[in-house]
Amino acid sequence: MNNDTLSGFGYMIVRVTTARGAIPLEGAVVTVSNYRPEFEGGRGDTIAVYTTNSSGLTERFSLPAPPRALSMSPGNGKSYETYNISVAKDGYYQQYYINAPVFEGITSIQNADMIPLPDNGQTDNFTPEGNIFFETENGALEGNGEEVDR
Repeated sequence: MNNDTLSGFGYMIVRVTTARGAIPLEGAVVTVSNYRPEFEGGRGDTIAVYTTNSSGLTERFSLPAPPRALSMSPGNGKSYETYNISVAKDGYYQQYYINAPVFEGITSIQNADMIPLPDNGQTDNFTPEGNIFFETENGALEGNGEEVDR
């Protein structure tokens, strides 16, 4: 989407946990970037970097989004903008969330459940480069090409 059409702002908070959401992770580094479909994996330019607090949350941050009015009638184009979220913390596999939607005036919560590295410090065949999740047009979350439960 052209930046000229991003006249509004949406908001996001990233919630980083481990143990299937039971334990918040403080000190995780969250990087937000533009979604650029022309690049491999849609990775674009870095917009901002945040660090999670003791509750595993980033601060609430704003991101450009198209005006809400686009969603009021069909054929007006996409009523949201998409961004990439990368989450990293020592001792955990890095997580990537590609194409995360942001709507004008809405605060989205992006959950990131981190998976610990093996105790021996060696990566295994699980996903050494991290997990990659793609938001799809119908709102389903897909991981490394397969649909996953939320």
